[in-house]
Order: sequence, then C-alpha cells, then structure tokens
Amino acid sequence: MKEKRLFYLIFCLTIFLFFFSLTIGKVAIPFADIFDSTDEVTRNLVLNYRLPKSITTVLVGLSLPVAGFLLQELFKNPLAEPSVLGITSMSSLGVAIVVFLFALIGLDVWLNNPWILIFASFIGSLFALFLILLLANKVTSSASLVILGFMLSGITVAIIGLLQYFSTSEKIKTFLMWGFGSLSGLSWDQILVFALFVGIGLILSLFTLRGISALLLGEKYAQSVGINIKKIRLLILFSSAILTASATAFTGPIAFIGLAVPHICRSILKTGDMRMLFRWIVLSGVFVMLLFSIITDMFPFGTLPINIITSLFGAPIVISILLNHKYEVR
Repeated sequence: MKEKRLFYLIFCLTIFLFFFSLTIGKVAIPFADIFDSTDEVTRNLVLNYRLPKSITTVLVGLSLPVAGFLLQELFKNPLAEPSVLGITSMSSLGVAIVVFLFALIGLDVWLNNPWILIFASFIGSLFALFLILLLANKVTSSASLVILGFMLSGITVAIIGLLQYFSTSEKIKTFLMWGFGSLSGLSWDQILVFALFVGIGLILSLFTLRGISALLLGEKYAQSVGINIKKIRLLILFSSAILTASATAFTGPIAFIGLAVPHICRSILKTGDMRMLFRWIVLSGVFVMLLFSIITDMFPFGTLPINIITSLFGAPIVISILLNHKYEVR
C-alpha cells in the first residue's frame, strides 16, 4: 500500500514536471500562458522548442531505463547498462565516420542536414545489433557476450581515436558536442520517428517479462513452464538494442540513466514482481529525466549538456545505494 501511494505521488509529480519544464528557459513563461497565450512568439516558443524538448526527454526516460533493466536481468549483473553490448560506442563510430571522413571526401555540406547524424548513429547501432545477434547464436554464456561487447567497444573507441588524431579541431569539437548529449533541437518529424522506435522497443520488452520472471527461479524451472530461453534472450537483446539505438541516435549518448534508475526502483520495491518493477522503472525514468532536464535549464550561464547533469547527480546515487546495501547485488 505504501509503494502504491508513492507510485501515484511520483506520477503526479511527473505530470507537474512535464508542464513546469515548458515554463523554464532563457525566457520565463507564466504557467497560464502555456495553455492559452495570445502572444505569437510565446506560442511558437512552446510549440516548436520547449514542447518537443519535453517530449524528447520523456522518450529518453522511457527507453534507456527499460533497456538497462532488461540487460541487468539478462546478465544478472546490476552493473549492466545500455552501453555494455557496444551499441552506444558503435553508434558513436557511425557519427565519427560522418563527421571526420565526410570532410576528407568533400561532403561537408551534408552535415547541415538535420537527419544525417541521426541516420549515421542509427546505422552504427544497427550494425552493433547485427553483430550481437550473430554472436548470441554462437555464444551460450551471457558473461561471454558481455566480454565480447566490451571488446567491440574497445575496438570502436580505438577507431574513433584514430579518426580524431587525423582530424581538425573544428570537427573534433563537433563530435565532442554530439557526445555531450542533447535533448533539444529535434523537429516534430524526428520526434515521431523517435517515438515509433521507442514504442516498438517497449512493446517488445513487455513480451520478455514473463520469461524474466521465470528465469529468476532458474533455467530449468523456466524451461519446465514452457519458456524458450534462447528466444527470450534474443528478444531481450533486440528490444534493449532498439531502445538504446533510438535514444542514442536522436539525443546522443546519455550516461547514468539506464544504469541507475533500475537500481533505485529495486531498492525501493525489493520485489521479484517484474511487471510491477517494469511500471516503476518506466515512471521513474521519465520523472528523473524531466527533473534533470529542468536542472540543465536553470543554470544562469546557459543550458548545460545533459550528460554532465546525469553523471554529477547520478553516480553518487548509485554509489550511495551500493554502499548502504539497500539492495543486494545478485
């Protein structure tokens, strides 16, 4: 009962934060003017800048925590997160190839296209997904798959470093700015595509919950109740990859959220009910991302990159949970 009241409280706070985020920025907008403003400039600011940013924030809050939750349950490792399989690093490689190599072959003008970095990032993520699914058929151990993901990340980082070494400072700055992550700047068309992929990832993830619950009691039990372990494993990998790839492609790599939000929810609930935990992670992810997004807009010197805020506030939360033993690492 206590958890249910807390859930509804967080739900109400999340709704409040969503609308409050529309009032925060370089130009403050009164709460009443969000819904009914006669000023054309205010309407344009809300509809074309702040509302898209808030919706983007919600989509990131939905995608990365769920991806982190699925991977932590698959690998039975609380330190697993969306970047563990090399998807984020391969996404970064796709962007690096466009930013650094396009200049060498005279295609710099393509960087003015708002879709080009999104497309490059998503192609990199899909390539990583293809490699993961290929390796998953050849590797039976989840631990081995994690190691292969780390090796893939290491190779990718090395290639990106090589591209940076031979590039100009201007292109390196462009790549670094993308790496900071950003929740703003998406058009409505881009948001619709982003929402489509997040929706697909979330629907697929719902089909994994029964299998995850059964696997908590062991693989033999899961097989005895009709769970196809190989199929569930592939479905978890695919859904988490889609969620991670879409978030990284549209907003850049965002740290902490996929790792910490499942930690926080487990520490509060201490439950083996995967459906309840899933609902909490979805809501808490949106709540935390909206809160962090508002914090980035409240600094007097301009909007801070979202990655700085998520790391500064997020890492201590995870450290404190682990040190206080609020939740037992499995």
